Amino acid sequence: MTAPLGEVIYASVKPIFKIYFIIAMGFWLARKNILTVSTCRDLSDAVVTAIMPCLIFHNIVSNLKSSDIKFIGIVFFEGTVLFAAGGLLALATYFVCKSPKRWFGGLISVGLFPNISDLPIAYLQTLSKTGSLFSVEQGNEGVAYVCIFLASQVFYQFSLGLYRLIQYDFRDQLDDPESAVASNEKTSNDAVEATAKLENQDDASLLLLAEDNRSLASSELAPKQIRSPSEGNSISNEVGSDALERLTTTGANSIASENRSIASGIHTTSSLGRVSSRQVDLRKQKSQDIKDVINEYSEFDRLRSREIEAPPMQPYDNAVAPVDVPPQELEPETESFGKKVRAYLKQMGKNFCTPNSLALISSLIIAMSPPLKALFVHTWFKMPNAPDQQPPLSFVIDITSYVGAASVPIGLLLLGATIARLKVKKVVPGFWKTVVMITACRLIILPIFGVGMTTGIANAGWFDGNTLLRFVSVLEFGLPNATALIYFTAFHTDPLSEDHLQMDCLALCLICQYCVLFITLPFLVTFTLKVSLHK
Repeated sequence: MTAPLGEVIYASVKPIFKIYFIIAMGFWLARKNILTVSTCRDLSDAVVTAIMPCLIFHNIVSNLKSSDIKFIGIVFFEGTVLFAAGGLLALATYFVCKSPKRWFGGLISVGLFPNISDLPIAYLQTLSKTGSLFSVEQGNEGVAYVCIFLASQVFYQFSLGLYRLIQYDFRDQLDDPESAVASNEKTSNDAVEATAKLENQDDASLLLLAEDNRSLASSELAPKQIRSPSEGNSISNEVGSDALERLTTTGANSIASENRSIASGIHTTSSLGRVSSRQVDLRKQKSQDIKDVINEYSEFDRLRSREIEAPPMQPYDNAVAPVDVPPQELEPETESFGKKVRAYLKQMGKNFCTPNSLALISSLIIAMSPPLKALFVHTWFKMPNAPDQQPPLSFVIDITSYVGAASVPIGLLLLGATIARLKVKKVVPGFWKTVVMITACRLIILPIFGVGMTTGIANAGWFDGNTLLRFVSVLEFGLPNATALIYFTAFHTDPLSEDHLQMDCLALCLICQYCVLFITLPFLVTFTLKVSLHK
């Protein structure tokens, strides 16, 4: 029995409300400087290192079995086709719209890599909650398939090194010695100007900051621990002189961090006072924007001097970890081809040792082995139970389920925070054609292609009647870009340059896609459920 059209339409639109509400919440928190750039980076590290691996392990071990190995191969094949088709459409966009030559690699990356995990997981969890279209068990199984799609993207983007496409757009800046000299001169000038400004600054602001800290501390301390008023002047003078000395020695690149140090480094007898003052002070400041993101993530100077190489970042991006290059590797031109191949294979091996990769590999091994799986969940394989009549290692599934549930909400909050900081300074003449075409390719042409391809696969009998896998496959073809591209671009951007063409182009594309997504995705889901799956 099929569901009424109105019910299908409502079920397709309902997840969008939840997704956009969480994104809007992240947007608001970022504008209020509650989700600061550094906070988002720390949260992203937590997601990549611990939370997402728990989500992967829980869903794959609990919902996949040895007979699903065929479906895993189909998912990987579909992921390969998805990335290839997106890349070809982006290449066509580059030539048809005559896109900026300095944004070739970025445009190809926009076509290649969608937001392949958070959005489809949120959609599946909402659709399966009521049980009218998909059961809760089917929703969890769908999340496991999404994790396999994510693994395919990680393989191509990081293990095979396609993340280096963005570095290609910065090749001229990284190899230009004149820009290095100009950058150093600008840094020195900024440091001198900042020092002079700090010397002429009225001590009243620092004194007021010290008083705020002391008043916050006094509310928690006994009266005998409160400082005398005469200590306030010495505190402010000490802070001012220390800040001036540090600013003079470190230059303009540390100005932003010095502001935080001044706010948090005032000496009081209560650490609570220091933390509260720093937070209150930061939230009263102007909302952070894309320039703060660049300052936080940029490793432009070290990339130019080849002290590090571009990092194999994880899907959340926000976890940017530069890779230090040993001195003997600072001149790759002199290396033999064999050494380069060995270095590439070594780096690929390191990518397989990341938490997400280890969680995926270990969970697949357990899911494909009935005796091992029986240790974690109930299966047909007979295994002695624990005293609570549960599998011996069921507590591992409980832990990973509890921790992994935070992955998608945090990911959507970070998505909203990233969008809140997007800012376009300059628009290349005629670039609107590129924005419109790449948005149409990602959210209109690719979904149509995905529906056609999955229909052909279904008619060929590959899905074996697995409508859930077919639905997840179509859903993956209708997603916008991953905001992780923002952090890849920021990593290579010169923070002292006024020209951020690559970041401006990417910001326009992301803004346009997420403004259209609330129309295209529900339409795709409704069509798939009603026409393709006959729900």
